[in-house]
Amino acid sequence: MQDSCSFEVAVSEADIKAFSGLSGDYNPLHNDAAYAATTEFGRRIAHGAFMVGLVSRVLGMHIPGTRSLILGMRVAYPKPFFFPGTLKVTGTLRRYDAEKNLGVVGVAIVDAAKAWTVLEAEVNFALHAAQGAEPEPARAMAAAAAPAAAGTPRVLVLGGTGGLGATVLARLKALGPVACVTRQDRAAEPGLEYLKADLDDAAAFDALLDAHPAAGFSAVVHLSSPPVARGFLSDDPEGLRRHLRQAVEVPAALARWARKPGSRVKRLVLVGSTYGTRFPKPHLGAYSLAKAAMEAACRLMTADLAAQGATVNVVAPTVVPAGLNEGMPERAKASLKARMPTGRLVEAADVAGVVEFLLSPASSQVNGTVIAVDGGLAD
Repeated sequence: MQDSCSFEVAVSEADIKAFSGLSGDYNPLHNDAAYAATTEFGRRIAHGAFMVGLVSRVLGMHIPGTRSLILGMRVAYPKPFFFPGTLKVTGTLRRYDAEKNLGVVGVAIVDAAKAWTVLEAEVNFALHAAQGAEPEPARAMAAAAAPAAAGTPRVLVLGGTGGLGATVLARLKALGPVACVTRQDRAAEPGLEYLKADLDDAAAFDALLDAHPAAGFSAVVHLSSPPVARGFLSDDPEGLRRHLRQAVEVPAALARWARKPGSRVKRLVLVGSTYGTRFPKPHLGAYSLAKAAMEAACRLMTADLAAQGATVNVVAPTVVPAGLNEGMPERAKASLKARMPTGRLVEAADVAGVVEFLLSPASSQVNGTVIAVDGGLAD
């Protein structure tokens, strides 16, 4: 049994938000910058229980290790920890009774930037019985290292409140924690956090990304698109600007964010349309051009994210009778269905299934592609 250990942990805003979601502790002192500014601290501080989790890491992974069983602890918080920042964690074996398999470990956590102690703990432990070989410490530590470093990574979703987006969002929520960017204030739900930003406002969107480091995310799904207006390309300059903003500029901003040091983003999925390069519609000029440009941007951005082993792909569905197309006339549905080799219309769930595949390990060699979800439709 080792008698001391030391390690550092980088703590981001995303980690604190993930802990809030897991624990259900959304106290504004940890989550609301405006509220925290009115307190004696002047800014948000980390949950004390978040740091207690690092005490558990000392016991379970270092001293005494894999057979550790925490019996109790005394904890004090001499100073607050203001995130983001780095914590230095030190553990020391104070006492151990080999006959009773009982001991005491002292743990100190220091804010590396301010050089002050933010937690002091004394932990009583026992060694639990184990049949067979004890797990190899190095292997156990490797298995736990990724989630311990920065919390459970989330999927960032843009445009998950419409008809198609809501179906995709529900599918992703079933797989793990999600953060969804929306224009309106929305209350957090179990496993789902809403982040408020207007994608048309470049400065506001960049600020949102800066406030939520890519270290807290595993993937991005971009479904958002401005309202689609009928009109020739040359007749709709404002629509063209807005569509190109969300089809090209927003993905480029996401790629810049995903490339930052510490990023855990491995998948970028963009939702386009068969009205892009396959079947462009002159009467939907701004929309068609933007979706075609999105496909070109996808292929270019594979190089942007190659160094971190991330993939970029486009899912291009045909007309889905949901969201903006919810009121699609029955005659139009019947006409479209008659041209579908599959014999049915494409549904939102079909698109969600392809998105789920592109986020999975099985898609690791699918990169820079445009996957049409159109049932083999020939226009």
